[in-house]
Amino acid sequence: MSKARVGLWGGAGYTGGELLRLLAGHPAASVSAVASRSHAGKPVTAAHPHLRALAGLSFQEELDPAGLDVLFLAGGHGEAMDRLPAFLNKAPKGLKVVDLSADFRLRDAAQYPVWYGKAHSSPELLAGFVYGLPELDAAAVRAADRVANPGCFATAVILALAPAARAGWTGTARVTAVTGSSGSGVNPSATTHHPGREGGMRAYKPLAHQHTPEVEACLDRAAGKPSLRLSLVPVSGPFVRGIYAVCHLDLPAGLGEDALKALYRDAYAGKPFVRLVDAPPDLKSVAGSNYCDVFVAAKGGTAVVISAIDNLVKGAAGQAVQNMNLMLGLSETSGLEAAGAYP
Repeated sequence: MSKARVGLWGGAGYTGGELLRLLAGHPAASVSAVASRSHAGKPVTAAHPHLRALAGLSFQEELDPAGLDVLFLAGGHGEAMDRLPAFLNKAPKGLKVVDLSADFRLRDAAQYPVWYGKAHSSPELLAGFVYGLPELDAAAVRAADRVANPGCFATAVILALAPAARAGWTGTARVTAVTGSSGSGVNPSATTHHPGREGGMRAYKPLAHQHTPEVEACLDRAAGKPSLRLSLVPVSGPFVRGIYAVCHLDLPAGLGEDALKALYRDAYAGKPFVRLVDAPPDLKSVAGSNYCDVFVAAKGGTAVVISAIDNLVKGAAGQAVQNMNLMLGLSETSGLEAAGAYP
């Protein structure tokens, strides 16, 4: 059986590097082309020196989707919406597209100026995308040609809250989520550069983070009605990889800890990349992997759900490959079962 031919647009960043790392070892996919305007003409190893297996591959300035089976878009927010129409004009029938930016996650074009500060340039394409969180949306992803890959904060928070939403919980989920410096991208700024973050902590965009509407929309879909509202405080952490989300909810009357744990066991039975753990998770246990570790506890009318993911893998590139697997009819876990590095 021939391997799926994969192209990657926007391949020089951290997420692009993780995609290339995972695809280089994928048993049913091969990288045919990778584009980066900033690194055009340079070998892939110029941006990703650890990817010696791809030493013969160079960055192109542009990418032609003709001849591809799968196209990953890993550019900055706002770039996919501008470039996708041209890609689709050249695309072969049946091309699978996975967008890792925020450009097609929200159904309502009017939300983009509010949350992303830019009017959507291709609103006619929004309805053609499926939101791709495989633990909730696997059937829709399998049938889709275009998938919007969830955001990193959104992935951690939705996986922590979806079982409660499906069970009919309402009210406010109060979430503090700490993220590593790799989530800010490869180009440093005064507030994201790791030397400035090391040894410190800083909250940012309290109650105003752009992943809020995508989380709430996904929880509403899971519940089939209006569900939990999100009160999110993101925090810049003094580490490189990972998101650690601590979620507080009001426990419904009559529900105890044993019933809460049973609710989560039932919700994630058969979900290969969600692991329910007996103690609060350690980010080191998920770093480099596509797993999400989830811990639940309840006491005195309060439920606490803690989730931990690698923001670059389960929060981005690994989940994109998981979506690709579903779209191509492959095993969901293909190329993704390796454990991360520890310590």
